[in-house]
Amino acid sequence: MSDHDPFNEPDQAHPAARQLMPEEFFWDCADEDAPFGSDEGWDAYYEWRSWRADNPENELKDCIAWIVSDRLEEYKESLHSDDQIERDLESPDDAFMSEGFDIFTLDTTIIATGLGQLIDEGRIDPSAKPYLLIAVTRQMHPKICSSDERREILEATRRVINAA
Repeated sequence: MSDHDPFNEPDQAHPAARQLMPEEFFWDCADEDAPFGSDEGWDAYYEWRSWRADNPENELKDCIAWIVSDRLEEYKESLHSDDQIERDLESPDDAFMSEGFDIFTLDTTIIATGLGQLIDEGRIDPSAKPYLLIAVTRQMHPKICSSDERREILEATRRVINAA
């Protein structure tokens, strides 16, 4: 995989990504609410590229399993239930993967990894989409998402994941 910067050189992104992600916030590396604007999202994209270079035949789901230390079966819809969100916010040290991530960092890493595949390859593996949607839904929870701008970005992200 060649070195490129699709954020400063948009023509380096896959045409399908440019078509599915026309909003400027998808390409904004300074907006903390944007998928690649936080350090976590930016880093996740480049970690995805490194992982893909080492695993060219693997599915995106395998990369997500690597991110969650092979605990993929635990990264499920119940993580965005009201009760679970309440527990995780009250006791963040007991949250899923708290030994390495907070809720924002884990979900942002998963979202940016999936969108990274779209930027580089023009698709998101169908087997990975449920995990990306869990991350988006969890980040959209009213106790986590505090701004209309962030909600708009997450809704657009969900649209992109479903369409890719």
